[in-house]
Amino acid sequence: MLGAPIRLGVDPLAWVVLPRIEIGPLAVSPHGIGIALGVLAGARLGVYVANRYGGPEEADIWNGLFWAMLGAIAGARIGYVLGHVSGVTDGGSDPLGVFKVWEGGISLLGGITGAVLASIPYMRRHGIPFWGAMDVVAPGLALGIGIGRFGDLVIGDHLGKPTTWPLGWRCLGEAGGRPPIDAAGYRAAVESGGAPSLGCFDVTVHQTALYDLLSTLLLLGLLLWLAGRRRRGGLLAIVFVIWYGTARMVTDFLRVDRRYLGLTGSQILALTVALVCLYLLARYRGAPQRWASGGYEPRSPAGEERPGPVAAA
Repeated sequence: MLGAPIRLGVDPLAWVVLPRIEIGPLAVSPHGIGIALGVLAGARLGVYVANRYGGPEEADIWNGLFWAMLGAIAGARIGYVLGHVSGVTDGGSDPLGVFKVWEGGISLLGGITGAVLASIPYMRRHGIPFWGAMDVVAPGLALGIGIGRFGDLVIGDHLGKPTTWPLGWRCLGEAGGRPPIDAAGYRAAVESGGAPSLGCFDVTVHQTALYDLLSTLLLLGLLLWLAGRRRRGGLLAIVFVIWYGTARMVTDFLRVDRRYLGLTGSQILALTVALVCLYLLARYRGAPQRWASGGYEPRSPAGEERPGPVAAA
């Protein structure tokens, strides 16, 4: 049983959630705004990384982004539905519910997977080296996730179990015109496995979106540092997957999402991909001569022209 929170003498983080922003007759979700800004900022950073350290042409980045976004939308929904089939279809009575993206329910890791898969045909048609492109994508993806998490913080999304530690979060005001769920009701919902991860609750909880934001900012700094060093293709992408996959494994234990064999759907996907990338990293360290350069030389000495594609090693 979850007991009452113990006061540690430190006030929790707290702010008023904002589910919608009213613009005349329109109501816009801060979550959607965060995603849109994250995509644009991430793409711009990708262009910068490609220009400075070597990578695809800017036109290819923007054209590839179009196909990646189509795959991201499909993958994000599929990833969510696979982990919430009963809830999405209303217990099976509404099978068309799997297509109702506008009613909410997307998976970040599913979106990333879909984006990568959908962009592969474009890269093949235009001769863009896969690992070189993924190294350009990795820093932009870290930045985009971080910006997107600001939207989650505004609406009070991705909430976890009750906590007493200093980074715990408490909702102020109301969510969607509804008063906060009381502490006892929230704890009972958590224990039964039915607590929602979005809303306003009269209890201090883990704000996992905040943890994700802090983690991706650290990851972004590491990736930009690695981008300026001599390296073989794929290192940035592999580091991204291992770091982010591990972080999601940890933070999802604090969330109240549905679980299968003790793990959330995101944890299962993150663990699978992270293990594959750990294997690739072991090959990278043990036999680097087998790795292609990613199709692009890393950073050139000062004063030289930006490098273009090179032959695989």
